[in-house]
Amino acid sequence: MPVDPQVQALLDEFRRQGVPPFDQMSVTQARLVAGGFRDLQGEPQDVGEVRDILVPGPMGRLPVRTYHPAPGKSLPLVVYFHGGGWVIGDIEIADRPCRALANASQCVVASVNYRLSPETKFPGPVDDCYAAMCWLAEHAADIGAEGRSVAVSGDSAGGNLAAVMALMARDRGGPVLSCQLLIYPVTAPAQGSTFASYQDNAEGYLLTRGTMMWFWEHYLASADDGRNPYAAPLHAADLRGLPPAMVITAEFDPLRDEGLAYAQRLREAGVVVKSSHYQGMIHGFFWMAGAVQRGRDLIAELANELREQFAA
Repeated sequence: MPVDPQVQALLDEFRRQGVPPFDQMSVTQARLVAGGFRDLQGEPQDVGEVRDILVPGPMGRLPVRTYHPAPGKSLPLVVYFHGGGWVIGDIEIADRPCRALANASQCVVASVNYRLSPETKFPGPVDDCYAAMCWLAEHAADIGAEGRSVAVSGDSAGGNLAAVMALMARDRGGPVLSCQLLIYPVTAPAQGSTFASYQDNAEGYLLTRGTMMWFWEHYLASADDGRNPYAAPLHAADLRGLPPAMVITAEFDPLRDEGLAYAQRLREAGVVVKSSHYQGMIHGFFWMAGAVQRGRDLIAELANELREQFAA
């Protein structure tokens, strides 16, 4: 299938503007450019209650933004981790997608602002996310959520972190998670990758192979860390006992095949998995719902999955 026409129009505009890949920028420049994704997200939806709170982290307090679509009503909790290759992104860039997801799912969405790399390398961001997830589950009532109904979700590097949170919750005895929603997740290092999608989609589709290598180089303190399942969940020896998963992949994404491989590994381990493959799409379309219809479709699909899982 060809690239979706709405996506192709965006790619053509990026080329016209001469926007280089992130790996050709400094970290500071990349973070500034990433803020432009907000222009592709449409107008922010009104949510019943939006709060900025601070939760305890391993090296200090962590900012978390909560979205409650029906204040006064106890709702399921979705702990969300933003994408950006562990280097870029924050709760501001993810604000509009989180608003839309909270409204569509009728869940409390808690968006975590973990420390970024290269200032904080692995396992720092993982430790932040686990601390935030545990605190939010334990104090769910404080934000109007139901602590016995908790999901994790994230896109790209955030999908990696969500998958890792499911592993850590299993390994460390909690919190109990209802499901994991992994949006085009990173599951294995780019360096040395043999997945066909890293060749097929290496250039020309916004996220490049070079950018993924750049992200991993900033994230890992050493190459050995890339074999740690809490950095690369596809390398986990045992995926049994994990919560039900939805894994989203995109056709023109370097990460396509590792997402499909992780979904298959989960199935082989006896985990209930739903795979949803978006033909014609590129990496990042979750953040493009104002410009790409399939981004809106994705939010609706995620919301439906959350309702089904929490109802079960």
